[in-house]
Amino acid sequence: MSTSPSPVSSAVAPVRAGQLWQDMAPDMVDRERMLRVLALTDTHAECVVERDKQGTAGRKARPLAIRRFATSAFKLIEDAVDDADQALYTRFLAAMTGVQGAHPSPVEYATAALRVHHELTAEAAKAQG
Repeated sequence: MSTSPSPVSSAVAPVRAGQLWQDMAPDMVDRERMLRVLALTDTHAECVVERDKQGTAGRKARPLAIRRFATSAFKLIEDAVDDADQALYTRFLAAMTGVQGAHPSPVEYATAALRVHHELTAEAAKAQG
């Protein structure tokens, strides 16, 4: 079960805590100003400046209206990963790194991924009854 907050929709993508957005305002593009979403209310996003060539990185930005993310004013650079996705990724990564040999073949990697897929399918079926 995911502990991530529910996303708030925009026309571009759901706005979620953890996402990285580039400020595309004409005066910000050259600065490469990037904002990380920290928290959401029903109407606003609380962000921190993660990168800015003018040196404002690390500072909190004023709350931004979520509807602004649906315009060309912002571009989604990095999406947030929720807890459920992270757990699945970790299982598949563990299976891939568990493939042994000096030169593993693509078939060996596919077999490892298929094994995890079968395990997940069996766990889901068991959970349903």
